[in-house]
Amino acid sequence: MFKNAIPVLPSMNLRATIDFYETRLGFAGINLGNYATLQSGFATIHFYLVTDKSEFYPSICLICTDNLEDLYTNFAGKDMLYPSGKIEDLKFGRKEFSIQDNNGNIIRFVKEEK
Repeated sequence: MFKNAIPVLPSMNLRATIDFYETRLGFAGINLGNYATLQSGFATIHFYLVTDKSEFYPSICLICTDNLEDLYTNFAGKDMLYPSGKIEDLKFGRKEFSIQDNNGNIIRFVKEEK
């Protein structure tokens, strides 16, 4: 029934958001005025522009991956971990770590252990 889910996160500056995701995370972005789309492999994130700072509320996005350790090493080397730390072993065989984007949104990278 369901094929896909795409998170839509807030951005205070779409050009800066696209630059962040392209240069720091390897995504390719398209600016559509007050909306943007970013994609890397099977991961897609959309952003909408928030012009009133008092109406801006950062959000959270999960990205599932099978190469969590490689991503962790890459982002740790760029001092991007949020909060700074190690890969967390969570319940039910799940591991994850997080980064924070230029808007304050939290991006959680997750690997399910089978």
